[in-house]
Amino acid sequence: MIFFDLDDTLLDHETAARAGAALFFSNFRPHFDEDLESFLSRWNTVSEKYFQSGEEGRELNHTQSRRARMREVFFEPLSDEEADARFRVYVKTYEENWRLFPDTLPCLRALDGHKLGLITNGVGEQQRSKIRMLDLGPYLSTVVISREVDCAKPDKAIFELAAREARTDIKDCVYVGDRLQVDALASQKAGMRGIWLDRKNQWGGQEVGVPVIRKLNELSSLLQNY
Repeated sequence: MIFFDLDDTLLDHETAARAGAALFFSNFRPHFDEDLESFLSRWNTVSEKYFQSGEEGRELNHTQSRRARMREVFFEPLSDEEADARFRVYVKTYEENWRLFPDTLPCLRALDGHKLGLITNGVGEQQRSKIRMLDLGPYLSTVVISREVDCAKPDKAIFELAAREARTDIKDCVYVGDRLQVDALASQKAGMRGIWLDRKNQWGGQEVGVPVIRKLNELSSLLQNY
């Protein structure tokens, strides 16, 4: 069984998020005393903060963290309605820019005959929309999304749950993700065989405890010897 992460592994989340944030900055430019690059850096920091803080909750907490995120971005005590309206400016462009990486579909097709699945942190509705809009569903026999199951990466519970749902011994599962700690090492600690997809070329050649690939088109050959 081969499991994948979704955002920045199969789907180019970073490019889509940057497009949404850039349009957001343009729309609300009078509110910000900074240039675009400074805003994008701050946006990313705030986004990561509220994404991680909400990961142990269920769907209900998504609205609360989204509103808190808007208030921190603007340094203003926004009403719930205004926070929601401003966030929609971002999310519309973010969703319009969802794209798979060029190597995603060739990789999934090359793995024909293997059982494939997905383990992703995030909100169920949004993550399932990505799967549906990008036609990933036919490739995936098991999909586990953190806020639907009350556990999140790097907790070993989500990897154990995914193996159970796939009816596969966890030691026979491979997990491929773009984050060394949260994806590759966490899955390996849980009992899977972790692989780090280092799309950003962060690896300097040192021993990190798991195999490293730069592109998904390297995966098939790695698995033959793994």
